[in-house]
This record gives sequence, structure tokens and C-alpha cells, in this order.
Amino acid sequence: MYRHLLVPIDDTSLSATNVDVACELARTFGARISFFHATADLGATGDGAVMRSVLPGNFNEAALGETNALLTKAIAGTVARGVECKGIAHTSDHAAEAIIEAALENGCDLIVMASRGARSGIRGWLYNSQTERVLRGSPIALLVTRVASMHPLSAEEQALGIIRDEHRSLAVVIQGMENIVSEASAAGQAPDYALLEPMVAYLRAFPERVHHPKEEKYLHRWMREHAPECEAMLASMEVQHVGEHELVEQLASQLALARQGDAAAAGALSGKVMALVTLVRTHIGFEERNVLPLASSSLHEEEWKEIAAAFTENHDPKLGDLSSEEFLHLFTTIANTMTAGSRRDVGTS
Repeated sequence: MYRHLLVPIDDTSLSATNVDVACELARTFGARISFFHATADLGATGDGAVMRSVLPGNFNEAALGETNALLTKAIAGTVARGVECKGIAHTSDHAAEAIIEAALENGCDLIVMASRGARSGIRGWLYNSQTERVLRGSPIALLVTRVASMHPLSAEEQALGIIRDEHRSLAVVIQGMENIVSEASAAGQAPDYALLEPMVAYLRAFPERVHHPKEEKYLHRWMREHAPECEAMLASMEVQHVGEHELVEQLASQLALARQGDAAAAGALSGKVMALVTLVRTHIGFEERNVLPLASSSLHEEEWKEIAAAFTENHDPKLGDLSSEEFLHLFTTIANTMTAGSRRDVGTS
């Protein structure tokens, strides 16, 4: 029986679906997972060499790219399912070779990948010809969970993949906030306000203004039409959305006051953070265990197409007051901060 899975990841829906399959396999086998991402060698390019010498801080952040964001999201969702995992990052322009090397270095006995098959695309480079190269070159068993050119993702899979991926992003931010206040409390100090600020900004900008409203407008609307027995459950979820919004706004106000030296706001800040952490975790857990499975059994492909289209727009150039690039930068900054600070489960080499 397999005990240690290596799961390469990128930022595509196909990768997110592969992560879900790998998690279920790990639960079945009682195995652990090492998530892997290969970052291109920015320093080997002309622009990268100039950036390294002129702006070393900017080079370090650019070189990391989305690596920590991808790994921390995969870890957050997997830990929530009770599966032991860690993240690994290599700098390499040869993904297949890096995947095999990582599997061997970490004692993995199964590589779990998906393949795009005949399809191509820059964002899916990891799942283009890389799977075939791993298959030909790896002494370790390879499980191909899907060949997208032969079995494309359904609208339901696309929609649920995006929703769950956004839940993982939210879980990462919440975990970061919990780390900050817990470590400050253990040291008898005030939490780091400068680290909390971008996390609160993310919660105000994305889950509260984009994710939750779209769930209610599209997913909940169709569930009410096809499964009216779920009304009480959906009403409860929407009450939680309101409560989460109110807590985030209160937290933003208290954080601003605490930074101005308000002792009462500073004293109440940690308790407010932990209340929000508890609410968000409970909400996501209930939704993924109850609401999403009911939606899967109740909605039809046409409804899923509408839902998928609505959530896919979350990656379009403009989302309210911020661009999708600004959202990505904000989240990446949070993930990099967590990895460089209190988190120990993401390693780079």
C-alpha cells in the first residue's frame, strides 16, 4: 500500500481537481502527501539578473512567484481533511526532472498527477508534456488521475473547484491571523498589527465583496429552486455571511484604533480575531460537508455552467475596487509572510 504521495501542483482547475483526488487517495491509504511546485529560475534570465543586483528584495519576491501561495492553499485544504502533508518547492526550468528528483529525495512511493493530453497553454505547462516525461523517466509509480483532452472538466467540477480553491485561500489567511495572535499571546506581547492589516484587507476585499455574494446569487438561488428542503440550511449560511462581515468590519476598526494607541481596542483585538477564525472555519467546514454535496446531487449541468461562469469571472482583470492581479499580489504577500515567519511545513530548495 502506498504511504507517501508526491502531488505536483499549479494554478489550474485541473490541478485543483487532482489535489482533491490525491487527498481522497491519501485518506483511503492512510498516507501522507508532499505537494510540489517547480519555480522557474528567474535569476537565469537577463531581467532577473538585473533585478537581483539592483533590487534584491523585489527579486526575492518575484523569484518566489506564486509558489508559497499555491503550497499554503493546498496544505490548508488537506490539513482540514485530516491528511498529513507538507510543501516542497524547487527552482528548476525542467519540471519533469524536478518532480522525479523531489519524489526520490523525499521517499515518496507514488506520484499523483493529471495530464492535459493534447492541449497546451502557458498556465497549464506543468500538465502538458510533463506527465509523459515523468512517466518515461521515473522509477517511482505514477498515477494519472485524468487526461483532460479525453475527459475534460465538467461545469460542475469547474465551479466547485473554484469555490473550494477560494475556501483554501480564506483558510490560509485565517490560519495566518491565528498564528499571529497566538504567538503574540504566548510571548505576552501585542500582535503584529502590520502583519494583520493585509489579512484584514483581503477579507474585506474578496470573501465579503465577491465570494459570499456570488454564492448567494448563483449557488443558493439554484439550490432553493431544485431543493427547497434546504431553505433553513441556506438561511443559516447567509446569517453566517452577515456575521462574518460584521466581525471583519469590527476587526478593521479595532485594528485601526489599536495602531493609533487605543488600549481598549488593542486589548480586545486578539479575542475578535479568534472569534472570526472560529466562525470562518465552522462555516467552511459545514459548507463543504453539507451544502456543496447537496448542490452536486440537486443541480443540473446548465445551472452549473452559469455558476462556473460567474465564479470564473473572479479571475478577470477587474473585481470591484481592485484588479485580480492586486488580489493575487495581496494573497501572495500574505502566503510569503506566513512561510517566512511562523509556518514550518513549506520548504524550499
